[in-house]
Amino acid sequence: MSQTSKIIVSLTCPNCGGQVHSEEGETLVLCKYCNSVFSLTTDEGIRKIMYRLDVTRKKAETNFYEWLKEGPKAKDLEKKAQISEAYPIYLPFWRLVGRGKACVCGIEIQKGDKDEPDRRIPHESLVNREYIYSDIACDPGDLGIAAIRIPEHAEAVEFDDESIVTFGVTESRDDAYTEGSEQIKRQAIADGKRSMDEVHFSKAFFFEKAFSLVYYPFWIIRYTFEDRAYFAVLDGITSQIISGRAPGNAGSQSTAAALGGTLSGAVLAAFIFFGFALGALEAIAILFAFGLIAAAGIIGFAYKRFRYGDEILEGAMKGKGLKRGKKQQCLETNYENTYDMFN
Repeated sequence: MSQTSKIIVSLTCPNCGGQVHSEEGETLVLCKYCNSVFSLTTDEGIRKIMYRLDVTRKKAETNFYEWLKEGPKAKDLEKKAQISEAYPIYLPFWRLVGRGKACVCGIEIQKGDKDEPDRRIPHESLVNREYIYSDIACDPGDLGIAAIRIPEHAEAVEFDDESIVTFGVTESRDDAYTEGSEQIKRQAIADGKRSMDEVHFSKAFFFEKAFSLVYYPFWIIRYTFEDRAYFAVLDGITSQIISGRAPGNAGSQSTAAALGGTLSGAVLAAFIFFGFALGALEAIAILFAFGLIAAAGIIGFAYKRFRYGDEILEGAMKGKGLKRGKKQQCLETNYENTYDMFN
């Protein structure tokens, strides 16, 4: 989310049908048309927000094919990949907005030169910042999604679970609230001790602003390449690739393995040459055996690792392969609402 943006939810008044707007954190809304007042919380006490899907299937597929061209992926992947299915889905996330306040006291050490000792400078930091914590509220399976960052232009609308395809909420709201508040307190302390070499005292507090269950849209694109299945997940508002799996370029990876084997052989040859020069026949035999074992290991590794092309893992994907892209962090800082003192 933009550091300067505020989330505004567009709702329909249940009394007159007029469109009303609410800022994040408000629990009651006054309709300007009929003067009715209604609550924004559900029966469980949690506010539910749904964001409108802005990305069309055409736009999602266009960005998907552009992604296939990026990085060390299989040759001609964008031409040979076949989309087997593409569909939008909403995933639920717990979202906690609150203020973290911390007091941190410690010492900054300034290194002295040859004639002067190190200087120990006392420091005190008072941190007062707004943080946003998000965590997926369901089991996403192999999708590799853990958190969200809501863009400034996202449009929040009234929640309607009958009009969307979504996963059921399986993660405890109490656990999410506890983890989110603890992470915010830990981050407030970490922000306060950035310039300190020693921390002698720290204490943090958390003050809630809003706690919601957010339903966020994504596009899931599943595709095949040489009879193997892969997928990609795109943000349904920005169309950016969030996570995915793709086949790697087996040719370039095998070349790298071959170069590694050649280098090992060159090193072994150097040892053998010097062994002959020094007349150490036993050492030559040992090095030759070592070379055979090393070569066998490299060949076995290359076959097991590259026979299908090493996978490219985008975002927060787990497993073996070359990891690319950034994992979406659960915690972000709203620097617009920051009031800090450092001395």
